[in-house]
Amino acid sequence: MKDRRIKARPALRLGGLASAFLGLALPWLSQNAGFSSVAGPGQAGAVVIVVAGDAAWTDTGLDVASGDMIMFEAEGKITLQKGNPEAECGPDGYDLQTLQQPLTGRNMGALIGKVVIGVTVLVNEKTKEERRQEAAQFFYVGSKNRIEMPADGRLFLGINENVIGDNAGEFRVTVTAPPERESRPARG
Repeated sequence: MKDRRIKARPALRLGGLASAFLGLALPWLSQNAGFSSVAGPGQAGAVVIVVAGDAAWTDTGLDVASGDMIMFEAEGKITLQKGNPEAECGPDGYDLQTLQQPLTGRNMGALIGKVVIGVTVLVNEKTKEERRQEAAQFFYVGSKNRIEMPADGRLFLGINENVIGDNAGEFRVTVTAPPERESRPARG
């Protein structure tokens, strides 16, 4: 197999640049990907992202930098098994934990996130079949959380479950970048 690397784009520092990025990207995102802005002029950059219960991961369209503090507020319900009212949960998840979840030690079905640091695409020379491998840092989000980003990379949101084909419903997640940092004079 031939190893072909995809270059990661430089991480976008959320803060002052977030407002500029979101101002340019949100009109396209809201028309093409179901994203919408909730920030007004001069406010921290915020987007609402719909995370489907039956999707492995949802790309937020945001690049983050290690140390950025991001606020997440989620609402909605998903079911971990279509037709079973006992299997419904909110963003904090269903009170069950297994070893076969993306994030062990947290409730099944909970809202989680990951920062993808890099992606490698391996191509089989004979079949031309591509296989993706990614390096990522995972973290728990839940219904409301302020999280320091663990790495530079692309931010994704997902459901803490590996078997998602029989899921239904969605979470609506407001992702808020910090407001622009004020310049402070250098101390002498």
